[in-house]
Amino acid sequence: MDIVQSVITISAVLGALAIILGFLLIKLFQHATYLFYFPSLVLFGSGIVFILSTMALEGIEILGAGLGGWGIAALFASLLSFFVTTVTDVYARA
Repeated sequence: MDIVQSVITISAVLGALAIILGFLLIKLFQHATYLFYFPSLVLFGSGIVFILSTMALEGIEILGAGLGGWGIAALFASLLSFFVTTVTDVYARA
């Protein structure tokens, strides 16, 4: 249960940071097209890299979660921040 709690906490923190950064980018660059989604894209790419590096580098733990846990947390945070940023962008442009 300790690993699950670490992954959920890491995902919540990464997601909150990506959502806040997305909100700031929406407010600063209202006429840009895809700039708001870069924080989610970075989280998605890093999640894929973490999951793929788990196969080569086993046994590495950071803050109670292995590299696979960090990958899952980053992918989940990317999903949530992408959804929230998309909905916010749609309402900002309406």
